[in-house]
Amino acid sequence: MFSLPWLELSRFKRHTITRLAMIVIAVIPAIYGGLYLASNWNPTDHLDQLQAAVVNEDTGAKKPNSDGESLHAGDELVDEITPKGEGGFGWADVSQEEADEGLAEGKYFAVLEIPSDFSERLVSTGGDDPERAGLQLRTDDAHNFIVGQVAGTVLNEIKSGLNQTTTAEYVNEVYLGFNDIHSQTEKAADGSAELHDGTVDLHDGTGELVDGATELDKGVGTLRSGLIDLDKGAGELKKGSGDLADGADTLAKSTTEAKNGSKKLADGAGQVADGTSELRDTADESTKKAEDVKRKADDVVDGARPKLEQAEGDFDDARTTVRGDMDDRIKQLQEDYPDDPNVKKLAEDADSLGDDLDKAHQRASDAKDEAKSLEDKLTDAVDGVMEKIRTADKKIGQLDDGAQKVATGADDLHSGLIKLDAGAGKLAAGAGDLHDGAVQLKDGTAKAKNGADDLKDGSSRLVDGATELDKGAGKLVDGSGELADGLEKGLEQIPTYDKNDRDHRSDVVAVPVDADKVKDNAVDAYGEGLAAFFVSLALWIGGMITYMVLNAIPYRALASSASSTRIAWAGYVPGLLFGIAQVAVLYLVLTFALDFSAGAWLWTLLFSILVAASFHAVHQLCVAALGGVGRLIALVLLMIQIASAGGTYPVQTAPGIFQIISPFLPMTHAVNGLRTLIAGGDMFIAAQAAVVLLLMTLICLAATVVVCSRKRMVTLTQLHPSLSL
Repeated sequence: MFSLPWLELSRFKRHTITRLAMIVIAVIPAIYGGLYLASNWNPTDHLDQLQAAVVNEDTGAKKPNSDGESLHAGDELVDEITPKGEGGFGWADVSQEEADEGLAEGKYFAVLEIPSDFSERLVSTGGDDPERAGLQLRTDDAHNFIVGQVAGTVLNEIKSGLNQTTTAEYVNEVYLGFNDIHSQTEKAADGSAELHDGTVDLHDGTGELVDGATELDKGVGTLRSGLIDLDKGAGELKKGSGDLADGADTLAKSTTEAKNGSKKLADGAGQVADGTSELRDTADESTKKAEDVKRKADDVVDGARPKLEQAEGDFDDARTTVRGDMDDRIKQLQEDYPDDPNVKKLAEDADSLGDDLDKAHQRASDAKDEAKSLEDKLTDAVDGVMEKIRTADKKIGQLDDGAQKVATGADDLHSGLIKLDAGAGKLAAGAGDLHDGAVQLKDGTAKAKNGADDLKDGSSRLVDGATELDKGAGKLVDGSGELADGLEKGLEQIPTYDKNDRDHRSDVVAVPVDADKVKDNAVDAYGEGLAAFFVSLALWIGGMITYMVLNAIPYRALASSASSTRIAWAGYVPGLLFGIAQVAVLYLVLTFALDFSAGAWLWTLLFSILVAASFHAVHQLCVAALGGVGRLIALVLLMIQIASAGGTYPVQTAPGIFQIISPFLPMTHAVNGLRTLIAGGDMFIAAQAAVVLLLMTLICLAATVVVCSRKRMVTLTQLHPSLSL
C-alpha cells in the first residue's frame, strides 16, 4: 500500500537539491505563517512607538458654586496622557506650530488639540447653559490609514475618560444636592408637622370662631332687637325730652316766679316770726300775769272761805244766841211782860232778828256754799283760763317756733328756690341739650339700627364664612397631615450620602454600564486569535508548494498495471507526509518563536494534520486533473477562501456570495475547527469541521482515483495541450 508512495518519494533522494526541496516544502508554511503572524501578533502593544502630539491651549475656568476653585482640565488631560502613553501613543506636549509641522512631516501620527475654552465648557455642565467641551484629534491618512482608525479609538477612550470624570463630578454635585434636598425636605417635614399642629390649633380656633360667630350672630340679633327698642325708646326719649324741655322752661319760669314769691314769703314769714315772737313775749307776760291773777284769786278764795265760814259761824252763833238765850229771855220777857208792847215788839223784833239771823245765817251758809261753789267754779275757771292761757302760750310758743321755722324755711325756701331756679335754668338748658341729644340719639339709633341690620347680615355671613373656614381648616388639617406624612415618607425615600458613598456612587453612575470584556475561551494575543486563519492559510499554501514540487500522481505508474486507487494513493501519501511535516514545523515555530499556545494541543495537532491532509487532497486533485491550470485554480481557491473563510472578520460581514460558498470550501471548516481547538471552545464544532474535512478529503481522493483512471487514456488534448504551465 505504501510501496508506490515510497517510490514516489524516493526520487527526491537522488540529488541534494531534491532533498533540500523536501525541506523547503516542509518549511514554507512555517515561514509564511510564522512571519505573517509574527508581524501581526500584537501590533497594539507596540503603538507606543508611534509619536503623537498634544496641543494644550486651555486657559482654565472657575468652577461654579465653589469658593474660587478653578479647573484646568487641559493641563490635567496632558498630565494624564503624556506619562502613560494613552492609547499606546507616545504623547508630546508641543505648540500648535510644532504639531502642524510634525503631522505634515509624519513625525507625529496624531495631534490632539485642546481648545482654549475646554475647561470653561466642562464647568458649564454645572451651570445654566451647559456646553460640550470639544477635543480635536487630527491624523493624516497619507501616512497611515490604520493609525488614523486607531487614533479614533484613542480619542474615544480619552473622551470616555473625560466624560466619566466630568459626569462623576456632576453626579457628585447631584448627590450633594440630594443631601441638600434631604436636609431641606427634613426642614419642610418639620415645618409641615408644625403646620399640621398649627392647622389643628387653627381648626380648634375656627371651631371656637364658629361658636363665637354663632354667639356673636345671636348677640347681634339681640343687639338689633335692642337697637330697635332703643330706636323706639330714643323716639320716645326725643318726644319726652321735648316735653321735658318745654316743662323745664316752664319750670324755670315757675321757679323764677317762685323765687320771687319766696322772697316775699320769706319777708312775710320774717315779719310773722317777729310778730309771733312779740306775741310769744306778750303771751308769756300775760301768762305770768294770769298766774299772778290766779294766785291772787286763789288768795282771794283762800281768804274769803274762812271769812264766810267765820260769817256763817258768826251768824250761826248770832242766831243761836238770838234763838236761844234771847228768845228765851224775850219769851221770858213776854211772859214777864206779856202785854208789854215793847216786850212784844222786842219779842217781835227779836223774832224778826232771829229770822233775819236765820236768813243771814242761811245766806251766810248759802254764801259759803255758794262761795264754795264759786270757789270751785272760780278755781275751775281760773284753772281753765290758766290752762287756756298756758295752752295759748304754748301754742303761741309753738306758733312762734313755727313762725320762726316758717321764716327760716321761707329763707331756706327762697335760697332753695334760688338754687332751684338756677337748677331749673340748668335743667331747661340740660333738657334742651337732652332733647338735642335725644334727636341725635334718635338719628344715631336709626343709623345704629341700620348698622345692626348690616351687622346682622355680616354676622350671618361671618357664621357662614366661619363655618366654611372651619371646614377649610378641617381640610387643611387633613391636607397638612397628608403633607406632613407625605414629606415624612418622601424624606425616608430621599437618600443621603457621605463622601465615600457619594464618590462610589458617582463613579458608578458616571459609568453605569460596566463594559469590561469577558471572553470565553480567550486567547492570549491578537495573533493567537488569528492563528486559526493563518495556520489554515499556511497549510493551504503548503499544499500548493508541495504539489509544485511533487507530482500529484506518479505518472509512470499510469502505464503500469497498478490500480488507479493505488496510483492516486501513491501521489497523495507523499503530500500528506509533507503536510504532517509542515504542521510540525509550523507549530514548533509558533510555539517557540511566538509563544503560541492551544487549548487542546493534541487535538489541535491532529486536526491540523487533518486540515493538511484535506488541503493536500484538494491540491492533488487540482494538479492531477488539470496540471498547471489546477495550480492556478488552487491559487484562485486560496483567494476565494481568504475572503469567505471568516478568518479575520465574521463571514457574515462579507458580501452574500462569499457567505453562500463559504460552507463548501475546506478552509472555512479548517478555520472553524482550529479556532475552537486553539481557544478551547465547543469540541462539537471541531468534530463537525473534522467530519466535513474528512469527507472532502475522501471525495477529493475518490475524484483523484477517477482522474487517474482517465489519465490512463492518452487524449489528443494531452498530446497537444493548448496551454502548458
